[in-house]
Amino acid sequence: MRGEFLGVWSATWQEIWLPLTDQEGISDDIYCELYRELEPALKRPSGEAAVNLAINDPIQIREAFDRALVLAGVEADIARRDTAFDGVVWPDAPNSVGRRSALETALVAIVNDPARAKDLLSQALAELIADPQKRQEAWKRTTESILNDREKSKGVLQNTPASDLSGERSVIAFLEASHAVLEDLGGDTLSNGYFSLLAAFIDKFSLRYDLRRPCQLYPTLPGVFSSLVRDLKEATRQDAHLDGLMQDFENAIRDLRTDCSDGRIRTCMAKQVNLLEALGSRYPGITTNTIGAICNEIGTWPHESVKDAMKNLYKFTCNYPGIRHAGTPASALRVIDMRDMVAMSILLAGFMPYLTDQLNADSVYRGT
Repeated sequence: MRGEFLGVWSATWQEIWLPLTDQEGISDDIYCELYRELEPALKRPSGEAAVNLAINDPIQIREAFDRALVLAGVEADIARRDTAFDGVVWPDAPNSVGRRSALETALVAIVNDPARAKDLLSQALAELIADPQKRQEAWKRTTESILNDREKSKGVLQNTPASDLSGERSVIAFLEASHAVLEDLGGDTLSNGYFSLLAAFIDKFSLRYDLRRPCQLYPTLPGVFSSLVRDLKEATRQDAHLDGLMQDFENAIRDLRTDCSDGRIRTCMAKQVNLLEALGSRYPGITTNTIGAICNEIGTWPHESVKDAMKNLYKFTCNYPGIRHAGTPASALRVIDMRDMVAMSILLAGFMPYLTDQLNADSVYRGT
């Protein structure tokens, strides 16, 4: 579980919106107003989704038809074009597959070549979606049609997949803004009901947020740490060597379940320092490959004492017997135990944002 709303977005309908709106006296207009707040959080279509947007747009589907005929070099008067376009059977509801097929049929009526009609339509649609202004116009018309239709608005709220949302931050903005919408529509009764459902949702799915009045979502400390580790894992996956070191560290942590001896804990610390060392050596401009030297080269420290703290932790792993080297036996004050495993894992992880440019600290805190 990521601890973010994106990961459990599909459950919001059953857990929040349906219980909230399935009450006596709730106007269906509520969905239109909620869609107004959701729309900024939706990704703008690209690729095949942008093609479907154009096909389902009543203006651009005709533009695609007319452009295909121009590309074909066919001379056809308006009456003939209208007859061909209006003479096909269009789906009753927006259906990109059915509408595209109908459009190809309309083109065949003039160009008399199904294969060519298909190619011409593809070219015309490609030109349409390559124009940012055209895409924006189609998106605006689609948005307006949904805002003016209660059932469509409800359908978007109910069926939009998480993959259609632009990111965690935009979801948070939508959820916070929804409270004010609901307060305007139904007063304290409706807005308080929403607050309670949202709080229960966060608790049920162990999300990384603290919900406070009137309706603001704040990242929690466990959530921030979880995001740090998750983003680090995502960054290391992009490099085979780093990925291997990350897996070594995770495996060392798992091994403690069956054997939490001091030897296993030392291994766990060594694997984590190896990972930090490899991350730091890949920072742009770094020419060395040991943590001590990297700390002196890297320019990310806010204060010398922070740099020294990292260097001292590294010195500990080198001098304590059996972590990274044979070490100095006399320097050990006691045997390593689970206190050290927990503390060192957290401390060393905390230095990762200084040692790599692959982490975005703002995204770690706020989400993507």
